[in-house]
Amino acid sequence: MASRRLLVRGGQVYDHDGDVHKPKIADILIEDGDIRAVGAGLAVGGEYEVVDASGRLVVPGLINAHYHSHDTLCRGLFEEMPLETWLLYTLPMGQNRSKEEVRARTLVGALESLRCGITTVQDMLGLSPLNDANTDVVIAAYREAGIRVVFSPMVWDVPPIAMVRHKDSLPPDVQEMLGTTGRPVRDQLDYLEHQFKRHPAGGTLHWAIAPFAPQRCTPKMLQGCADLAHKHDLPIYTHVYETRGQVLIAREQFADHDGSLISYLENNGLLGPKLNIVHSVWISRREMDRMAAADAGIVLNHLSNMKLKSGIAPVCDLRDAGVRLGLGCDNCSGSDVQSVFQAMKLFCLFAAVSDPEPGPELAHEVLRHATIGNARTAGLAHCLGAIRPGYKADLILIDLNDVAYLPYNSAARQLVYTEAGRGVESVIVDGRVVIKERKVKTIDEDALRREVTDLMRHFIADYDAVVESRKRALPYMQEAHRRMWETDVGMNRFIGRTR
Repeated sequence: MASRRLLVRGGQVYDHDGDVHKPKIADILIEDGDIRAVGAGLAVGGEYEVVDASGRLVVPGLINAHYHSHDTLCRGLFEEMPLETWLLYTLPMGQNRSKEEVRARTLVGALESLRCGITTVQDMLGLSPLNDANTDVVIAAYREAGIRVVFSPMVWDVPPIAMVRHKDSLPPDVQEMLGTTGRPVRDQLDYLEHQFKRHPAGGTLHWAIAPFAPQRCTPKMLQGCADLAHKHDLPIYTHVYETRGQVLIAREQFADHDGSLISYLENNGLLGPKLNIVHSVWISRREMDRMAAADAGIVLNHLSNMKLKSGIAPVCDLRDAGVRLGLGCDNCSGSDVQSVFQAMKLFCLFAAVSDPEPGPELAHEVLRHATIGNARTAGLAHCLGAIRPGYKADLILIDLNDVAYLPYNSAARQLVYTEAGRGVESVIVDGRVVIKERKVKTIDEDALRREVTDLMRHFIADYDAVVESRKRALPYMQEAHRRMWETDVGMNRFIGRTR
């Protein structure tokens, strides 16, 4: 339950529309999870809990607009490898796990997020199997941690092998390693409807629709997702143009849709303000313009795109096109860290090296993307992402005594370019103090560490078996990856390459 009354007193309160370098000192009055007033020297009567924010920067809680909790325990198991090869290992390690492991992996991701100042995660969860028991475990774990979640179990009816161009060149047993069986459309859509009723949105729980990717969904599945999104007024998230190979898949397999995954989405009722496509490394400028015209969003994930050898999304072109932008951190095995601070810094640095001409100052802009912009992806920009009366009390307190602020010249710039998460001292979600002076108040961290240590013995044994079984597949996957580069696609997303 949210604290009934809370007063955050005397902090520098970050205002997107105010002085983003030296925010004004103010108090924040919170009641029943909502911000009631923001101003200097607020006088309130009655009982309330006081949070002393003197010497602190009070910032809207950061929002991670793309994340998967299903492979949290795979952190540190991989270095750079192509996405399609990475799937050989991560897909089986997220399937048919124990309830104890599902709970622990959810808590680990939530804990890291909170400690890095993330108060909301959009969990595009690959839940296997899709059932009440697993769903209950995940939602209960998020509530236990006290973090806000936009929950969207992924649905798909085209097998995972569809992610690989030249899949027919792979031996049948290698194809089976990735997955050659689809899922019934109706069963998955009914599952979502059932969960919306079992766990109604409210408090810190929000829902979204997540068709895995256009090439992993038939028109029947996409149309069903569009219908659900409109019926329940929910946002949509889907992976699009993450790799170069997906451009070729679009041109070769979706010729009836102009060879464009954006056209395929549009022709099945998904292109519009509810849609957010994730990654968009290899999106064309023409498709960017169509996205902007439709008020559809793009969630950038530079961290995982680089590690998984997908390339770098065209930040400057996306800004020029006026596409609505958000930021994500993606899998723990694909980027290894849930840090919106890292995501914000990369956004600015990639923009800097994409054009030799001096550009606009981006620190305050990317802070908007990481808060209001990411809230907009979930249809929550009216209540999340800013410190304003009527908004949800999701806040982080940054310790200005940390050396990252010595000297302290600009809140926006030092949050984006200097902060690594070390300065996050206290975290408030829905008016509830979940971290106070670096002490987590909601879960027992030491107990969680012991639990994860015990679970990892079995997990690593399973992982080692997967690695051994995949050795035969590697030469074939490497050859399929090389063939992806034989065809000119008319754009480049790699540094130092002309092809």
